Amino acid sequence: MVVDKTLYDVLNVEPNASQETISKAVKRKSLEHHPDRGGSHEMMQQVNAAKEILTDPEKREIYDRYGLKGMQSRMEREDFQFPGFHNDIFDIFNLFNRGSNHQNTAQTNEGDDIKHILQVSLEELYSGSTRVAVIERNIVCNNCTGSGSRNGISRECTNCHGTGVETSMQRIGPFVQQIRRECLMCDGTGNIIDSKNQCKACFGKKIVREEKIIEVNIVPGSRNSEIIRYPGEAHQIPNGIPGTLYIILKQASHEIFTRKDNDLLMNMDINLTECLCGFQRLIELLDGHQILIDHPAGKPILPDSFRCLKGHGMPNRHTHSHGDLIIQFDVKFPDENHFHLTDNQRQQLESILPPKKRVQLNSTDRYERPEMVKCDMTRENFQNDHQEEDEDHDFDQHPESVRCQQQ
Repeated sequence: MVVDKTLYDVLNVEPNASQETISKAVKRKSLEHHPDRGGSHEMMQQVNAAKEILTDPEKREIYDRYGLKGMQSRMEREDFQFPGFHNDIFDIFNLFNRGSNHQNTAQTNEGDDIKHILQVSLEELYSGSTRVAVIERNIVCNNCTGSGSRNGISRECTNCHGTGVETSMQRIGPFVQQIRRECLMCDGTGNIIDSKNQCKACFGKKIVREEKIIEVNIVPGSRNSEIIRYPGEAHQIPNGIPGTLYIILKQASHEIFTRKDNDLLMNMDINLTECLCGFQRLIELLDGHQILIDHPAGKPILPDSFRCLKGHGMPNRHTHSHGDLIIQFDVKFPDENHFHLTDNQRQQLESILPPKKRVQLNSTDRYERPEMVKCDMTRENFQNDHQEEDEDHDFDQHPESVRCQQQ
């Protein structure tokens, strides 16, 4: 499968055409577009380029694999070359844009874009805010109106002859490769300004640096990594249009809340008494107002369980509604070193709580009674360690063992 049909379209043949079919098409198109017969010189150049590549099996294979644009992007990097191909082919098909002054070459005369990261808080994304961003950019010199000279006069660059592109030859093994790049003498402009005639403000560079203050409007419900576009506020170039400024909102981490789409997530610690007997909590939301959580007694909350408060999450600017606030509960049990029950208290608890499971022991049997001690292990670590062991099947490199605390 070919990635580019440009050369095949020039000859009006299919990509799977045989060499004989391509040769016949070359002869037919050469007669059709020959300048002596009233044809177009530009079209004749394209026919010759198609002939050079498609009639050579090795070049044709490279072209089918990369296409003209793919070859161009790689040839512009000096570490990737295609022996036998010359950059002139990209001029013929209007692909080499920078510095070319050919009549049919499409040139984009636009300044470079700017990407600016703006750190914002979750509160600003919730309620909205107006921030100021300071941008450094290039602007056209007002002193010389972008000519770079005192009197507006410049001369053609002798290195690139006004094209803005310089050509060099590089030998790669038995092949010689033609390399084209932006002219270093004129910075790709195609003209030179004499030192005595340079503008005193920009020193012949045609542009100067400026700090631009941009007012950024953050609407309620904006998201992390959201991009706000400001066309025409980036770098300027002489006789061209300015680039686009992209403000990228980067949310700082929040002490309490984590955002997931339009929902907010938070952790809440409660003790065993609150878990069993109910509790109250005040939560301050991102806009500053407080809500009361009043959980009734008799409805125990399990450790690592979730509860949802509908409509108390992030605003959705498209639906004009709010997401949810999701709370994950962590039930803190009493510390075994500081928790003591009398026999009476224990009996009262056993009468209230679900009954314990009773184990039937045989009086004639002797049972070993090992003592349980604390173990530094979580369920997640346990599962991860065993999963890695199952995947690796390497019995010589076990995960580091979990050690129990010494008594």
